[in-house]
Amino acid sequence: MMLDEYRVKVIERLKGCRDSVVARNILAEADIVLMNGQLTRLTQDKFWETLYEDLEALGEEAKFMTDRAGAVTLSTVIVAAQSRIARYREKIAADEE
Repeated sequence: MMLDEYRVKVIERLKGCRDSVVARNILAEADIVLMNGQLTRLTQDKFWETLYEDLEALGEEAKFMTDRAGAVTLSTVIVAAQSRIARYREKIAADEE
């Protein structure tokens, strides 16, 4: 599986989850996959950056959902995921110093 395909899979899993704890677990799993994939720090950071941007776009879509409860849940998951992604990117930047 290519890295872009894996990122899409992660997004789909995040879209389907209803809990920020589950979202953090999905991202923790992705972090392990990236670390075990022998990828460079730059490649890992690019994965997280692109995932963050994809989640921003998904957050914009959530604003127009007719199911308000579903939109709020999705928005909550997105914020939790983006917060965790920021931590992973900070860790990568610190490791490079």
